[in-house]
Amino acid sequence: MKRTLVVVAILLVPFFALAASYVDNQYQKLAEAYTVRAEKAFEEGEYDLAVEYTVKAEENAELSRQYVEMMMMRADADTQIRVALNRLVWARSIKADENFPDLYQRSFELVQQAQAAFSGERYEEAKSLALQSMDALAGLQEMEEERKRLEDERRRLEEEALAAARAKEAEEAKKAAVPAGTYPEYYIIHDWYKTKDCFWNIAAKPFVYNDPFKWEVLYNANRGVLENASNPDIIQPEIKIRIPSLAGEVREGTYDPNLEYEVFKLK
Repeated sequence: MKRTLVVVAILLVPFFALAASYVDNQYQKLAEAYTVRAEKAFEEGEYDLAVEYTVKAEENAELSRQYVEMMMMRADADTQIRVALNRLVWARSIKADENFPDLYQRSFELVQQAQAAFSGERYEEAKSLALQSMDALAGLQEMEEERKRLEDERRRLEEEALAAARAKEAEEAKKAAVPAGTYPEYYIIHDWYKTKDCFWNIAAKPFVYNDPFKWEVLYNANRGVLENASNPDIIQPEIKIRIPSLAGEVREGTYDPNLEYEVFKLK
């Protein structure tokens, strides 16, 4: 009888160590209480009662072990479901629900099934379904990168085709140059840091006066459009200035960089 009690006590030690994180469960407390009673009955010579208490200690120890396993599986399933839900949030952030709707919907349905299994306390099934949900999105990062690469390649080809078409149009426009002796009448000011547009530099342009010293002609003709008419050095981008005829030359339209103009020569 004493040997039986010693074996039971030895068997219970590793279990109680495993259950440390759930030490408050009722089965473990009962197992411990019955163990104490069994030891006391044994010491008092009540061997049959000691055996009865030992059996009850073993039964509750087993129930406690099952409870701990269930709680550990519950915690594991809960963790996996949370990870799967976060994975779905990430998938939406890269628009997987739009770009890969079948994969996303499959993963979403599996998470829902996992949550339903969890609510029904089928924790092992819930964990399995959560893992399947994540597996459904496996390789999504690589697929998204490939989709983006193809999209970038398509966009690049479209831009190249558009640039080629514009270049062709510009070339054709150049061939249709303005009539000889015709020059632009207007010029739109651009940002100084890009074109260095000022009255001095504009007057120096071949299609304007081909002479920077004629800047005052432009300045005087356009005082009305300047923000500060008393300061010719301040000229705002995007305003349109007029280029007066200097020697009776024909001036029409606004300067077009795609057209070829003759070099102005003062006769």
